[in-house]
Amino acid sequence: MMSKLLSLSLSAALLFSMTNVKAGEILPLAVDLQKAGKTAEKHNIPVVVFFTATWCNYCKKLEENIIHPLLERTDIENYAEFRQIVMDKAHWQMKDFSGQAIEMKSFAPSQKVKVAPTTYVYNSKGDLIAEPILGLTLEEFYPGNLEKAINQGLKALGNDKRVDIYKMVEESKIEY
Repeated sequence: MMSKLLSLSLSAALLFSMTNVKAGEILPLAVDLQKAGKTAEKHNIPVVVFFTATWCNYCKKLEENIIHPLLERTDIENYAEFRQIVMDKAHWQMKDFSGQAIEMKSFAPSQKVKVAPTTYVYNSKGDLIAEPILGLTLEEFYPGNLEKAINQGLKALGNDKRVDIYKMVEESKIEY
């Protein structure tokens, strides 16, 4: 019980550590999902895509309070390739998983994404391999939902590795 409380308090501290970063600075933009897929396939890990929008305050909270600290302070990138789709940026070009050029704002509708933020876990070919994470309700629950989705993806790929986000937060010795 004490270990769970410690993990929760550490994750809460991680969640509320703020950084001021712009799209693509820490969480790479999905400019070439085919290339990300090839890297993921090489390491037998999933591709995690965060669908965000510039107008979405929940997306900003997700990026600043959860995703950026995890990417900066843990080794979570050993468990997945992470990319970001900004759903409302006109004229931003990207390549989808098949290598076809597409406007970034058109990719989300092609994936039937309607809510920002949404998190999808794909295999290297662009097939969904885990339950999507729709929206951001309580920030305290998102790390556990992300951990579950990544682990579902790893299992679907036949990879025995499992991520433990709360343990990562604890071991990162983040000072607040």
